[in-house]
Amino acid sequence: MQRAVLFAFREVQARRPFEYQALGLAAAIAVLTYLGPFDTWGRLALPERTVFWSVAMAVNWIFGLAVGFGAVLAFERQGTLTWAAVVAGGSAVAAIPGTAVIWLLVAIFLDFRTTGLAGLASLYSQVIGIHLVVTSVVTWPLATPSRGEPQKNVSLRTPDAGIPGNAFLKRIPARLGQNLLHLHMQDHYLEVHTDRGSDLLLMRFRDALQEIEDLDGAQVHRSHWVARAALDRIGRRNGRIVLHLVNGSVVPVSRTFTADLRDRDWL
Repeated sequence: MQRAVLFAFREVQARRPFEYQALGLAAAIAVLTYLGPFDTWGRLALPERTVFWSVAMAVNWIFGLAVGFGAVLAFERQGTLTWAAVVAGGSAVAAIPGTAVIWLLVAIFLDFRTTGLAGLASLYSQVIGIHLVVTSVVTWPLATPSRGEPQKNVSLRTPDAGIPGNAFLKRIPARLGQNLLHLHMQDHYLEVHTDRGSDLLLMRFRDALQEIEDLDGAQVHRSHWVARAALDRIGRRNGRIVLHLVNGSVVPVSRTFTADLRDRDWL
């Protein structure tokens, strides 16, 4: 799971530069400094208010990033994944340490300490409101398709239910077309290759295999599926059979699937 989280962070940086997050953080600080929630407008001068919300939002932004991507993985394990679910779940969890941070800052800057269950619950509900915005911004790059040059990216889109076989193809971004060549499982992600490029989908490999069972292809390894049309030639590497695909990929063939491939006249 740790590798998957780190990979998600790298993919977001590839699709949306660091400036995206910095701009979102700066905007949040500016808005909250101007609005002055938690009585900071009436009791703090502009410099103090700016420091208060800079610290509060910087720390909460980190919570939003960490928990937001954790929520992506958690919801993916349930088999359904929507951006709204990620935002709601991530906000609820991130607001817990976020409330502690706001409580501490209020105690330091305003010399006021919220006590009692009702007071803490009220503070928590207000911090959730902040995190709904924070988590929306930090996870938005994952919920939107990339523009520009084709590249790998993480897609959180949930496709419409459709005819078996076509259901999976609807998950693939339009820019990649629907000429599916190769699927490769990577941790919690599914690397999808077409004749136009590649993409990453947050989906279980076994679920993908069920959706493409009527396509002309075969599982050749515990983590690889190949379309028949993608096969260029068959070779060997270190004594093992490998498939050379038309897009230049080299895919290993597991002994488990060798007999099935021979029955299909692939070998």
